[in-house]
Amino acid sequence: MPDAGGSVLLEAHIAQKTYVRPDGAAMEAVRDLHLALARGEFLCLIGPSGCGKTTTLRILTGLDRAFTGTVTPDPARLSIGIAFQEPRLLPWRTVEENIRLVLPPDRRKVDLGGLIESFGLAGHRARYPAELSLGLARRVSLARALAVEPDLLVLDEPFVSLDAQAAGELRRYVALAAARQTMSVLMVTHNVREALELADRLVLLAARPTRLVEEVRLAAPRGTRTADWIEAERARLAERLPALREA
Repeated sequence: MPDAGGSVLLEAHIAQKTYVRPDGAAMEAVRDLHLALARGEFLCLIGPSGCGKTTTLRILTGLDRAFTGTVTPDPARLSIGIAFQEPRLLPWRTVEENIRLVLPPDRRKVDLGGLIESFGLAGHRARYPAELSLGLARRVSLARALAVEPDLLVLDEPFVSLDAQAAGELRRYVALAAARQTMSVLMVTHNVREALELADRLVLLAARPTRLVEEVRLAAPRGTRTADWIEAERARLAERLPALREA
């Protein structure tokens, strides 16, 4: 949970989330999961593939309301920017047009030059998605999520399938954006090292039906963590928490 003195942005108790499989059998995806996110906090959900991380994200952001439990406040009352694993760019729109699509009509013509430049996209703003590498497309997706100046930035496996250089660049953009803007960040990942680089707090989730295994608050401030610190912390946590070895 957030620090006792912190202001809570979002709190959820997911008592149960169940899907009906094609054969008609019920599959329980989430069970008795309680999460709270403080304003300005960077929180990572970590768990094995298929454990229900993305399902949990969809519930927390109001994209899935077919569950038993509560999310407060209603996510519809928050400004939320979401960057999915797939960039989901419209192929007939340019980079800049894709970023502007999320803006309300009265802000469609605001100057986005600073945002576009901060993501290294100034030379690509008139290009189309088919002309972009996956790394560049992910930058556009992230810039689009931040264009709404969100209370909450939600990232669903944003660095997966990228090469080391592209993933490192995108992590740097995320870290800079989180430090520059007063917003909370909720990221789903199965990569413990990237979570240790970016997050204030880790929430470890069990295999399906997902539920809380343990929370880990990281003592070293964001931006001060070296590669050696990350590796030592990963090894220490894996020794103490078998669930991290499975993530």
